Amino acid sequence: MTAANPEPIADDSEAPMSSDAIESVAFLARSEHRLRVLDLLSDGPRSRDELSEKTGVTRVTLSRILGDLTDRGLIARHTAANDYALTGFGDLVYEDFTRLLGTVSVGQRYPDVVGRLPTEWFGFDLRHLRDSELVTGGAADPLSAARIVANTVREASSCRSLLGTFISVPMYAFEEALRAGDAPEGMVVFDAGVTETMLDDPDLRERWQEIEAAVGSTVYYSVDDRVPCSIDLVDDETVFLTVDREHDGGFDVLRCTHPEVVAWARETVMKYREDAVPLGQRAE
Repeated sequence: MTAANPEPIADDSEAPMSSDAIESVAFLARSEHRLRVLDLLSDGPRSRDELSEKTGVTRVTLSRILGDLTDRGLIARHTAANDYALTGFGDLVYEDFTRLLGTVSVGQRYPDVVGRLPTEWFGFDLRHLRDSELVTGGAADPLSAARIVANTVREASSCRSLLGTFISVPMYAFEEALRAGDAPEGMVVFDAGVTETMLDDPDLRERWQEIEAAVGSTVYYSVDDRVPCSIDLVDDETVFLTVDREHDGGFDVLRCTHPEVVAWARETVMKYREDAVPLGQRAE
């Protein structure tokens, strides 16, 4: 007698999201006040009076919001302290939901750029780029964004860069500032691709060597890796992120001052600097 074939085991990894999960996401998306309460509680427990003052909703509306969020396990009331706090589950949901909103808002603001951002390389939430600025000077000048970066560098007191795309304008601006006696403190790390350009082009090679001779110290460094996005950290408070375009050979630049992005840029540039060697060694 032949045994019956066993039932195949279902692969939950490809199962669609349940309607309950989708409804829960929609529940949060439908009300900015619900998100506001979660946002307030993300900083720590708060009393009902504090939540009422910060949200500006009526007591009846707040009671309904708190009841709904409690019923869904997102928040809990501490009877002894008479306040509300996020649950562990609520904290995870809030973090993921705000990250989703940030991604959507960045995508809506920069639809032609967001798909080219190396989000897996970034050590910060994409939502921190919501208030960034797409740098542009004029459509007639393809280097207009680079000129804006160069002018910012020229007027700065310090600039640390990690470059995966070489744009000559900032180097020329640094050279001009150096001649005028007011060049910023500078340090630049080139990735493998840009290093090759700097060593193979006689004019560029002469320029960076003259800059280092005038400064009297190493300015330019080289790493063996390639980086997916160029970083310019100006005065330790402004970050320029440069990404290549896919078809026309140009590039786009985002300017951001969010503290999390600044901290990531500082850490990333210095991490590559630790693994770098002076460009002059490559030349030799």
